[in-house]
This record gives sequence, C-alpha cells and structure tokens, in this order.
Amino acid sequence: MAWFSLFSSVLDYLFPPYCLICESPELYQEGCLICKSCMGSFPFITHPFCPRCGKPFLTESDRDHLCGDCLTHEPYYDTVRALGRLEGILKKIIHQFKYKHKFAMGNILSVLLDACPINVINFSSYDLLIPVPLHRSRLRERGFNQAVIVGKVLQNKYKVPMKRMALQRSVYTVPQVKLRGKDRKNNVRNAFKVKDSTLVRNKSTLLLDDVFTTGATMNECARVLKDAGAFRVDGFVVARAV
Repeated sequence: MAWFSLFSSVLDYLFPPYCLICESPELYQEGCLICKSCMGSFPFITHPFCPRCGKPFLTESDRDHLCGDCLTHEPYYDTVRALGRLEGILKKIIHQFKYKHKFAMGNILSVLLDACPINVINFSSYDLLIPVPLHRSRLRERGFNQAVIVGKVLQNKYKVPMKRMALQRSVYTVPQVKLRGKDRKNNVRNAFKVKDSTLVRNKSTLLLDDVFTTGATMNECARVLKDAGAFRVDGFVVARAV
C-alpha cells in the first residue's frame, strides 16, 4: 500500500491532476477530477420535484407534487431519481464520459453522491441493481455500457449486488437521442426481455442509466421487470433533462 501511495504521488508530481471541466488545478478534494469552482456550480436537483418521475420544478415552493405527465400517464416504474439537471457542467461531464471515454466520471459520481444536498435515494434498501442494457451490437461499437459503470460505483459504495444480465436488450434500435416524443416510446417497445425471471421475482430493483430524457427507455424496462415478477422497480440516473 505504501508503494502504491508513493507511486501515485510521483504520478501526480509528473502529471499534475486537473479539473476535467475547466482544467483548474484546484481540485475539490484529492483524487476527484473536478475543481472547487465547478463543484460549487453543480446543478443538483433539490425540492420541489415530482415524487414519481423526479422532474424538478423551477419554482420558489419547496412542496413536491406530481407532474402533468405522471398524472395523465402513470408510468410502470415506481419512482425515478436523478442526481442533477442535464445542463452546465453536468452536461459536459456526461458528454466526456459517454463520447470521449473519460471514465473518471465514476470517481466524480462517488464524490457527487456525498456532496448532494438532499438524500437522493436509499441505495442500500434495494435487493438488486440492474443497469439498462445495450444491444450487443451497440456494446461492440461503443466498447462499454455507461449504466454498468454507474452500477459499479453504487455497488462498491453501498454494497448492493448488481446483475448485468438480469435484463437484456433483444432488439437493436435507433439511438433514442435521434428521436422525439412518441417515436421514443415506439422505438423501445418490446426491445427488452428478462431471460430468467427468478433473478428478479419478488425483488426490489433499482434500474440504472446515465441520462433520463423522456423516460421511455426506463419505463419500458420497468414494464418488462414488473411483468417478470419484480416487486418494485425504481430508477436512478446521473442526469435528468428538464
């Protein structure tokens, strides 16, 4: 351990760590590749928000209430929570993580969970963590599943088992980012399956993804898990579009 610490110190001296967002050397804390200034401007989601889908309301009130979408179209998932709004530095972090393969977001996520001003979700209360899967062709193209990386952080931090293959993507679909509204729902309909229902039956499960936009993917995954016998299906994402 002493040698590892010395090696890390030498690397930091030769290649000083800096903020992934603004390249400032004034890091928020040792080992976290985000600076104090960027951390101070992080767009955490706080009250008020929809208690079902987690959509934040940009009002002065601190009273949570259901949003219009959840009132008119009740989703299959029980609740979804997000760490922050998909804007500002969080949008930059997601972009670097997803498209530039800068995997330090895993390290940043752990620090952000500790710094969040509200109790986002009780991660330790779940039986299983289930990352939203990529189709095997998409996984080969990208080389990694961002939801699995989020899951590894939560698994290590909260000691909840993750089952990568509990949910599978059986249909190759057009990337959701290219679609809007109802097209997103139609795109993912029947795209997922549970191969072994005994993995999820009567379990309290937490679906994981990096971004929640319209919720179509999360909702379809929840429907399939509920049909397979899951007792509860909640969701957690790093960023949520507002």
